[in-house]
Amino acid sequence: MIRFIKVIGPIFLAMVIPITVLRILKKLRRVTRSVVFYSLILFLVILFVGALVMYLIEHGKNPGFNNYFNAVWFVMETITTVGYGDVVPNTYLGKLVDMVIMPVGIATISLLTASIATELTNMAITRSMGHHATSKGRHVIIIGDADRSLRVINVIEELMSRRSEVVDILYISNGDRPPSLPSDVEFVHGDPFNANDLLRAGVDRASTVVILPFNDVDVKAADAKVILLTMSVRKLNPNAYIIAEVLNEADRDYALSAGANSVISLGSFTTVMIANEVFDRGLSSVLMNIINRGNLGLMEASEYVGRLFMEVMQLVKSRLNYLVIGVIRNGEVILNPGNDFVIQPGDSLLIIK
Repeated sequence: MIRFIKVIGPIFLAMVIPITVLRILKKLRRVTRSVVFYSLILFLVILFVGALVMYLIEHGKNPGFNNYFNAVWFVMETITTVGYGDVVPNTYLGKLVDMVIMPVGIATISLLTASIATELTNMAITRSMGHHATSKGRHVIIIGDADRSLRVINVIEELMSRRSEVVDILYISNGDRPPSLPSDVEFVHGDPFNANDLLRAGVDRASTVVILPFNDVDVKAADAKVILLTMSVRKLNPNAYIIAEVLNEADRDYALSAGANSVISLGSFTTVMIANEVFDRGLSSVLMNIINRGNLGLMEASEYVGRLFMEVMQLVKSRLNYLVIGVIRNGEVILNPGNDFVIQPGDSLLIIK
């Protein structure tokens, strides 16, 4: 697995470097080839050139065309068929030019309107099929097997409802949009192992990326994909918080080395739960109930720095009615610290709501 990562890593880096420039060039090329673009250019040409011609013809002979802005106003109300009548040509030549501007301008407006409507329709169809690029930022991206991903998404939405918090969720997959995917979850159709598709999902702007195993028969192969994706996401977004799940506890360190901030091994978690259940029957049900209800959480301890743990317990209980059961310090969980334990900068409180 290490050899696999060492081989893929340099290749991936060579591909990632020019991606941003290529995305900009592709967008510019797409815009310049759009019918909307040419329709807009034609509309502006008719508006300003037509106004200039009308101004040169009518200026000095018609008080309505005493400045160029009035000429622009006249052409705009003419080609949009508004026709207020506040400014009208007086000369025969001006009327003749206006007879040319009217049909050409109306045709251009119709073309521009139709092309914009077509573009919006295509965008809606493209978005529904997941072939678009997201405009989201600071969102949560879910990658992995559809069934696993849907379960995680559903739990996240339940927690949002209970905590009265809102986060944008995006699911990327090379399959079709799952029918049971919540409507408020954005779907991007793409290969998660393709850097361009990851960028379409906004991985470079995401706050959190959850990488789940794919449905592979070989556990090692499933974990290798998680590790490779973790490395890819980390290269594209050095600041993202990456949560990875591995099936084999032995692969946990590889995922951490690849750039994951948190690695969850379902096998080890289940093993510990079962072992504790042997001695403390019912403990697993209690723990799962706390976790499923979203009652277990973390809270910043910055305002309690310098205070004793016992004092903080009482303050948090009286202010928020939360039970403080421990402290997270430098990634280490310290449950039920001693009475002389002092809260330090960077600590987080482990609470039960």
